[in-house]
Amino acid sequence: MIAATRRDTAGARESAAKDPALASELERECSSYALYLSGCAPTRYVIEKYLDFHQNFGAPADDRSFDSFLLAVSMRGAFWARLADSYASVWRKDSILRKKLVLTLALLECAPPVCEMLDRVPGGGFAGAMLRMGLAAMGYGVTLVMATALFTPARLWIAARER
Repeated sequence: MIAATRRDTAGARESAAKDPALASELERECSSYALYLSGCAPTRYVIEKYLDFHQNFGAPADDRSFDSFLLAVSMRGAFWARLADSYASVWRKDSILRKKLVLTLALLECAPPVCEMLDRVPGGGFAGAMLRMGLAAMGYGVTLVMATALFTPARLWIAARER
């Protein structure tokens, strides 16, 4: 992920640091992704490290407008991030969204109090684990169907518009 983002120019790194609108957008992204991944709002430390990463490595260079569309949709909130992520997990595995979600999860795993919550082993034993996995799989399936129905027409429309 870092190697892919190093392709950016120094100008992109400087613009992330100097542009308050971009910083605000990145904070919204971080908050949305943290809520989606952990159910908790990110701490100030996580937001600062998210901004620091973008400042040091720049925004990932990507001229594909559908990826920009996915990013814009995903920063609207946890539900939209879930939809965009489930779509990207099947149809856009190399998307910038997936890379930003990995970055956010890595930051959350290293920062209390969310790290304790992510590392916690839920109760219920084997039966509880099977029930949780089954419910999660059904939820993912429903979300994937909804996301595919929502984002495929948008992807086709954006591709046709770019021709």
